[in-house]
Amino acid sequence: MEEKKEYYRDGAEERGKAAPLWTLPFLSFVLLNLFIFMGFDILLPTLSLYLENQGHSEAEIGRIFSAFTVAAIITRTLAGRLACHFAAMRLVRVGLLGCAVAGLWYFWAHSVPGGMAVRFLHGASFGLASTLITSLASQIIPPARMGEGMGYLGLGTTLALALGPFFGIWLVDEWGYLFLFVTTGGFYVGAVALVSLLPKLTLASAAPGAPRPKPVLLSRKILAPSLLIFLSGVVMSSVVIFLALFCKEKNLPYVGHFFVFSTIGLFVARFTAGRIHDRLGHQFVIVPAGALMLACMFLLHQADSRDMIIAISIVYGLATGAIFPSLQALTISMVTTAGRTEAMASFFNAFDLGFGFGALALGYLANWSGSYGTVFLGGAAGAALLLLFYIGRYIIWKPKAKAGA
Repeated sequence: MEEKKEYYRDGAEERGKAAPLWTLPFLSFVLLNLFIFMGFDILLPTLSLYLENQGHSEAEIGRIFSAFTVAAIITRTLAGRLACHFAAMRLVRVGLLGCAVAGLWYFWAHSVPGGMAVRFLHGASFGLASTLITSLASQIIPPARMGEGMGYLGLGTTLALALGPFFGIWLVDEWGYLFLFVTTGGFYVGAVALVSLLPKLTLASAAPGAPRPKPVLLSRKILAPSLLIFLSGVVMSSVVIFLALFCKEKNLPYVGHFFVFSTIGLFVARFTAGRIHDRLGHQFVIVPAGALMLACMFLLHQADSRDMIIAISIVYGLATGAIFPSLQALTISMVTTAGRTEAMASFFNAFDLGFGFGALALGYLANWSGSYGTVFLGGAAGAALLLLFYIGRYIIWKPKAKAGA
């Protein structure tokens, strides 16, 4: 018997009132997102430095990092099937504990095989936990407030992206790598404790009689939003991977400023774009956000001053902070409640594939052109394709609405 509690079905919507969103379980999910992504983001600028200090080459570091993505894609693909045989909440705990073990293990992973093994464990555990957390959280968000709920759910992710890298560098500078990795494990242990605040939730796909999710890399049911998030990944890879190299090439030491100020735009988007999505429709979020992403790519190509970098960063944060949760809500609206785990796995897989493809293709573009500035023209091409495909698919040819609940 399904134990899932659907908190939005309290009669509020029938009485014409807005169903409650900020319940204790939802707040717990937001904090859970913060903890799990803090454990990920504090390693972004520090793990590569640690591996370099161990004598690894750039190619070896690349192989070690790639193990995370491969493992995450595998476990996301299998998450729905696993939840049919094991309790989803138990799988979340297992995933978080696996992340905690990996966080501590990093300190002793000195060889390439050891580094790939711990990175694989981290990726597999992270992919499993993050996919199930998003799917479970979507089941307690009122359907009429899905865009708003997904935007708020991402607040933890946004805060982690803003604070994590700087916190990681500070930990290394002040206390060393051992304390960094202990702290990484500590975030995941804290996340396990947060899970205890949640009620007993069961994935709708695991309910008796529900169709069992298939282990697919990308679900055919959400190919359109998957392509859109794939293209978003391409655009974002141009900034995350190549901005530092571009600034070095242009003698612009403002990379840190960019990511700090982009958080301003991210927070504004998280608090406003979801409501616009729910009240007016996703086209009123995705089209403006896509246009802003396109403009940012062209402006970054021309950037030559600190003030210009900061101005672009705020707009870039606004665009990416709006488009990601809106595409998540669009994806969820296209499937039944039982299909959300498979949909979210495909959604995150598409983003990772786009990010990886962007890193590879834009790297070749920079090598061919001899300038890192051209990667932003490649990012602009990705943003233009995103806009053209979205307008063609959802505005010129409007698909029939499908109930997701």
